[in-house]
Amino acid sequence: MADFRSTRIGVANAARILNVRVAELKEAVRHDQPLYDVRLPKPVGYLGTSAKEMYFTAGEIMDAADLIAQQRKNS
Repeated sequence: MADFRSTRIGVANAARILNVRVAELKEAVRHDQPLYDVRLPKPVGYLGTSAKEMYFTAGEIMDAADLIAQQRKNS
């Protein structure tokens, strides 16, 4: 069984792991802006019609989620 951290996940699942809205995640990635003072990983690719659907590596999203949780805790 493959390691989950290397799994590719879509934007909806990435937003769930990060505990943010999909719109927040998309906006931050499109404009290369930090989310809660955390620089997000770049999508590893785009799928769908017009290549609008982003997908990420689960491990990178999990690492960012840990940092966001720390930022929220310290705020």
